[in-house]
Amino acid sequence: GKIRMSDIIVELDAFIIADDHRVFKCSPGKTYRFYNQVRNAKAVFLDIRGLEDIPYKEEDWNEDKILEIIADDRWSRELESRARGNQHVGTEGVGRGDKTRLGFLKALLFEAKRGDLIVVPAEGYDKDVLIGELIDDAGDFQQISATDDETEYVYLGRRVKWRSASPKRLLSEEMIRALHTQTAFFQLKRSFHEEIYKLAYRNFIFRGDYVSEFRTSKLRFTAEDHAVVSTWLNGFDVLRNSVEMTNPTNDVKPSFFELGLQELDDSLAAEVQIDIQSPGEVFVKSFGPFALALMAFFPLAGCDSQAVVDQGVTVKLKTVGGGISSHTEVQECVNSMAIALGHERLDQSSQLCDRAIRDAKMTTQAVLKSGHKESK
Repeated sequence: GKIRMSDIIVELDAFIIADDHRVFKCSPGKTYRFYNQVRNAKAVFLDIRGLEDIPYKEEDWNEDKILEIIADDRWSRELESRARGNQHVGTEGVGRGDKTRLGFLKALLFEAKRGDLIVVPAEGYDKDVLIGELIDDAGDFQQISATDDETEYVYLGRRVKWRSASPKRLLSEEMIRALHTQTAFFQLKRSFHEEIYKLAYRNFIFRGDYVSEFRTSKLRFTAEDHAVVSTWLNGFDVLRNSVEMTNPTNDVKPSFFELGLQELDDSLAAEVQIDIQSPGEVFVKSFGPFALALMAFFPLAGCDSQAVVDQGVTVKLKTVGGGISSHTEVQECVNSMAIALGHERLDQSSQLCDRAIRDAKMTTQAVLKSGHKESK
């Protein structure tokens, strides 16, 4: 069937993430010395001095010469350190560690792609771990001036758009351990991606998993608030797993409120992670578009239910690295659930949604672009 564009348009602040998307850690220097400068410069770089005159194109790089620069920089710092009375580490001339550092430099400048994420660890538990998205293509690197011990140096790095700044205590133990290795630059394992994406994007699609977030700003989240939100969530979850989706019957259908309290086998239910510390958030995760379709029903509560069922809805999402795209699976999920409900039950779900928004102070990153109810 041809996708028809509806006048009712919902835009989700939800990101389609490519299957090959990568997440890297980049250290802000030993003892986190460049942390504030990295944050303010909106750029990440490796602490290697003396590279300001090297060519911009990778094919023009003379690696032996660059290795010498890296080794000389390391050795001159080693001599300063010895002069301060520190013990001797390392020797003069190019060694294995210098080759490793060249590898890090090439990975940051030439391998990491536009849209890839860079995680910058922080010192202490109260400082924010930064997550930035690379905004330039691989190979498009910058010279970045930064001050170390009151002397300004030029470093090579990449520009980022900060997506998140989160206190370290919000990260899992495994993530904290992974970030606090000595290695200056490396790619994080895929098992860490979801945790990073929840912080950076909140709502996203990655390799078939759909994750959405609903937040509450309410300081005293009551049992009623929980009941309203959970009934709304479960009603849609029961609906999408029911025969009504594929084979609407003419029997008397349960109201949306009844759907919301129906039993649903745990193996079928969407994964819901409720973390309401007042304020807090609810994360919904599904394999398939359900979790993001739920987001769209929030702003649709302000629409005429009959129009939603009859005309259908156009749903738009974002892509990591820029651009808005229609995502047919989410759109089809929204429209098939609206049709299965019918306008009366959609009205009932909208009443619950209004209570969630008004009383429970719930929000999600979805906006109605057109198709508002006529204000009476």
